[in-house]
Amino acid sequence: MIQFDLNGRKLALDETVVQKLQAEALAKAGSSTTLNDLAVILSRALSQRKPITLRRAESRALEQLLAQ
Repeated sequence: MIQFDLNGRKLALDETVVQKLQAEALAKAGSSTTLNDLAVILSRALSQRKPITLRRAESRALEQLLAQ
């Protein structure tokens, strides 16, 4: 499980879910710098395996990817 802090809300996601979200963010990174930033952050989260705090823009982007 990888833990995230989304503007004070805690979220834990399975590694496979984070891998899928990272791939999706990377695929859409050309249209959004926020998604590019999120892809880099998710990649780092997968390699470091420690809690990640997201800024507001990245939190919204992650929530949108999760909703799809």
